Amino acid sequence: MCAELETLRTLRRQEVTEQLRQVREDGDPDDPTLFDLLEEQAQLEWRIAVLEAQTAAARIVAPAAYGTAGIGSCVRVRHGDSGEGAEYELVGTIESDVGNGRVSVCAPVGRALVGHRRGDSVAVETPRGTTRLEVLSVRPLAPWQARKAA
Repeated sequence: MCAELETLRTLRRQEVTEQLRQVREDGDPDDPTLFDLLEEQAQLEWRIAVLEAQTAAARIVAPAAYGTAGIGSCVRVRHGDSGEGAEYELVGTIESDVGNGRVSVCAPVGRALVGHRRGDSVAVETPRGTTRLEVLSVRPLAPWQARKAA
């Protein structure tokens, strides 16, 4: 997040500013490129503001006790109703990406898993009803995986 923010603040902002300067030098105030660039600049500034707010609100969390699910844990589970296995990385709200197995500890599945250990069975309330998950393993997320995911 910090790397993206720095890139947007420096390189991308400078690129858009230079493109705007070039279009304005051409002298046609009705040039549609100008309006496209102004829209791009507005979206860029919006993204910068969002990232600044997220990094300002970010907090480092102490890791969960070894073998206990918490933020920064990788939890393998078996779905009780289907028997299918799944692996979830438990992350903070900002980092969640369900399609890639990154589940927020504030989401129903994440909230249900927090504090549990291998062998535990948990009930999860989902929009489709209650489902049971059996915790197969809990391990800390390796530091290189955390950087790659971010």
